[in-house]
Amino acid sequence: MPEFQGYGLNVQNLGLTDEVLAHAELAKDPLYRKIPKDRLAYYVDRSLQRGREAAQTCRGMSIRELYRRDGLRHEITDRSGTFHHLSLRAQIDFAKTPPEVVVYAASLRGMADAYRAIMSPGEQAQRLNHTADAKPEPGNALQPSGLSPDPLSEHASAPQDEELERLVDIHLAHEYFHYLEYRAGQFTNDMLEPVEVFRLGRRLVKRSSIVQCSEIAAHAFCKEMMGLLFLPNVLDYAFLIQNGSLSEEAFCREVESWKSGHAAAL
Repeated sequence: MPEFQGYGLNVQNLGLTDEVLAHAELAKDPLYRKIPKDRLAYYVDRSLQRGREAAQTCRGMSIRELYRRDGLRHEITDRSGTFHHLSLRAQIDFAKTPPEVVVYAASLRGMADAYRAIMSPGEQAQRLNHTADAKPEPGNALQPSGLSPDPLSEHASAPQDEELERLVDIHLAHEYFHYLEYRAGQFTNDMLEPVEVFRLGRRLVKRSSIVQCSEIAAHAFCKEMMGLLFLPNVLDYAFLIQNGSLSEEAFCREVESWKSGHAAAL
């Protein structure tokens, strides 16, 4: 694994604004190339706005308080989650009543160093300011054997350090936003204008929503809710750099392409 110390300082200077990292998420959508260039900022800005607005309604409460308030079950497990051979970090099951969230701690452990390098510099002061009004939660501190059991959590497994506990809460917050969308009966992508994906003549036109808009909104919600320095999708790239799957040079090139794409839409 390549040395990562000091990268956290570098990333502070890359200009990774919410808009740039949201553009990175938008670029993952299968329909990204169908979006008119002058509409890219529309999808980024509206998605970020919805996530931020949802977070404002939750100020003063921790994510685990919100789960208890809404009667949501969550499980923090050491087993690995997979879907079509892809590794999952968290998922929400809307088929259950109420919906249930599973966080796969085993998939998060490798991201602890990335979290420490990216989010830790300067984060403590921001977290103190952001959570000044939050109520203390009994039983939420790390114990030698892990987290104290949550009365609404089944088979809770134990994070081993503070970074892992924060990563678990980040993923709980992400899935909680999707629960808010589900409860409202409208996901973020369905609220925004669909894009034209197919046309045959004048009458046959197929349009579809941009699904990644829901993910952008969830990232924005999570950043505001947790008092993070960046949208949390930056951790995916930090992890890839750490494990050697992505070079810092390639990442910097990606950042410049996201910036260019966003700037072109303004």
